[in-house]
Amino acid sequence: MAGPLATACILLSLHSDTPLTAQQVAAGSERVSGPVFIETVEVEVIDIDVYVTDADGQPVHGLTQDDFELLVDDRRVAISNFYAVEERGDELWVRRGGADAEPLAAPAPDDPLAPGLPARARPVVSSEQALHVVVYIDNLNLTPFNRNRVLRELRSFIREQLRPEDNVMLVSYDRSIDLLMPFTNDREELNRALLELEETTGNRVHRNNERRDIVALINDVNLETAGRRGSEQFQRGVREGRVIGGPVGLARNQLIAYAGSVRNDTHLSIDGLGSLVENLSGLPGRKAVVYVADGLPMIAAEDMFHFIRDAYEDAVSLVEMTSYDMSRRFQQLAAAANANRTSFYTIDARGLTVYSQGTVEQQAAGLPGQGLLIDQIRVTNLQSPLRLMARETGGRSIFNANRVMPDLLKIARDFRNYYSLGYMPAIAGTGRLHAIEVRLKNRPRGVDLNYRRGYRTRTVESRMAEGTLSALHLNVYENPLGVRVQSLSSKRRADGHYDVRLVVDVAWDELVLVPREGVHHGRIRLWLAAKDEKDRATEPRLSELNIAVPQDRLAEIEGRRWRYGLELTMEAGYHDIGIGLRDDVGGRQSFLRHGVNVR
Repeated sequence: MAGPLATACILLSLHSDTPLTAQQVAAGSERVSGPVFIETVEVEVIDIDVYVTDADGQPVHGLTQDDFELLVDDRRVAISNFYAVEERGDELWVRRGGADAEPLAAPAPDDPLAPGLPARARPVVSSEQALHVVVYIDNLNLTPFNRNRVLRELRSFIREQLRPEDNVMLVSYDRSIDLLMPFTNDREELNRALLELEETTGNRVHRNNERRDIVALINDVNLETAGRRGSEQFQRGVREGRVIGGPVGLARNQLIAYAGSVRNDTHLSIDGLGSLVENLSGLPGRKAVVYVADGLPMIAAEDMFHFIRDAYEDAVSLVEMTSYDMSRRFQQLAAAANANRTSFYTIDARGLTVYSQGTVEQQAAGLPGQGLLIDQIRVTNLQSPLRLMARETGGRSIFNANRVMPDLLKIARDFRNYYSLGYMPAIAGTGRLHAIEVRLKNRPRGVDLNYRRGYRTRTVESRMAEGTLSALHLNVYENPLGVRVQSLSSKRRADGHYDVRLVVDVAWDELVLVPREGVHHGRIRLWLAAKDEKDRATEPRLSELNIAVPQDRLAEIEGRRWRYGLELTMEAGYHDIGIGLRDDVGGRQSFLRHGVNVR
């Protein structure tokens, strides 16, 4: 969602010497301009969520760390962290390492994080194991009837199957992402938003009509040429290329245009999903994207290429289909999701598929039974990406079901019954994609394991930049450091832009300082990104700050806050600012969003 922004929206020039008073800026803060006295060692733990089910599809409980083998790039690695969650009645029980299982704590009756919900169960879940569910409605690739049938069951699923502590986000897509509801556990608000979504259009209707027109055109051409296939005159026309220029050429040109349009829309759909995955990357814990569509093509118009070739073999070569193959992009999407601990749960909203060419009047002339084969190619083509996205990321796919609730219940069981295997890679932050394999020792017959098939390590810088974008675009709020942002006055410049002053502060008690030669040193890195009302956004910009507090001034900062002032150059209007602040010595970070009205 972040895009290039050189002259509009936010110039985001960070002026280092903002004229703030001594009371506004704490002593000892300065930009990094020389050697840094602090060395930090980053230890990244990769969590692999494993869902183990028996032959009946029921969760398998009671496994220990010793029951699993974890292989990365075909090499066995040590499991450093083990976390098992299982549902017992209305409670979640957890085992950490080799400890006994214990129930997760319930909230107080007036818990503000569970408004309107009974106090019986809001388990205290760590941020690294928290569940965030995104309901992604792809209106570009949905018909309204299919979508609304699925939405009715999704409403029940969210209301009855998700737990109070699970946060849900609702987005729709129609060539651009529309954030309908940010992460919330307010089930009534979600229900209203889903009901409103049923009133919107679904654009797969238009694409289906285009396909029917292509089928009719190919059938018309085939009827015209069927009686002449054996004639010498006709065969000579084929060899000389004259026939292709006639009705068959028209059908071929229409097919190529149709295939190109389908390919372009599918690329946009992949871009939308990729943008969502990127913006979720800064969010800790488990992320599940429930993706609803009438399928996505792995190869644009694959069924129509086969249809016209079978009807008129010289009209097109199947080699041409290779330029419409998007399998690599879907694999890249799955790899990006794996890098961010995001699983896809895909739903083919068409339900039980009725073959459109299964009747006699829909058959192609001279090609008995071929229509059914073409429809089978179409169904497989539209379901293959959904299957790939789910399989590679450790999710599930739902196909050929008019009622999706039975499969949604299986998804709910996955959310509440799983094993998390953690390990520490020897080299972190290379950006390389690594293959994962999980094995179960002495695996009983019928037991199935589902997990993501790979991961990509990320540097601290990339994780912080991604977290800043998550805060900016999705209002993802994670603020263990208690960072605050204050807007000060803005000043109009001669070029029509404004210099906007901000102060970022955090309690000194939250920062880790290292004493050395009578001075206590720290280091803070601050990432900022911004977007305007038109969703034009900057990339995250980094400021690096050293902190030096003399021993004799430690008493002055006790109970006070570290403050840093900066200026942003912006256009007039409302802007959102994503902030990522990291205490490099303590290894902790915060992400938040701040709004400013520039005028």
